[in-house]
Amino acid sequence: MPYFLAFWSNRSTSTVVGAASNAAARRRAAMKSKQGYGTLVSVRRANADDSRLIRKGVWVRRRRNGSSPQFGTVAEKAAARRQRSRYRSWL
Repeated sequence: MPYFLAFWSNRSTSTVVGAASNAAARRRAAMKSKQGYGTLVSVRRANADDSRLIRKGVWVRRRRNGSSPQFGTVAEKAAARRQRSRYRSWL
């Protein structure tokens, strides 16, 4: 079963949904919605890297602009970690 990433208006990262099609992923994401997520902005199919992480049971962090703090150079990952730490109290 392919995985999809659901993006919400009030969340900076996506929610993982397993579904057969984009429409089915939208329905499942709507059912998984929690208070504070906001509205469903978009649903995109997870790429190969994300699917690998999902199968391993690792939390996938993919931003709405398509970037991810889990992939990239050591310096890019360190910068993302520093930024998360700086805003930790707000999250």
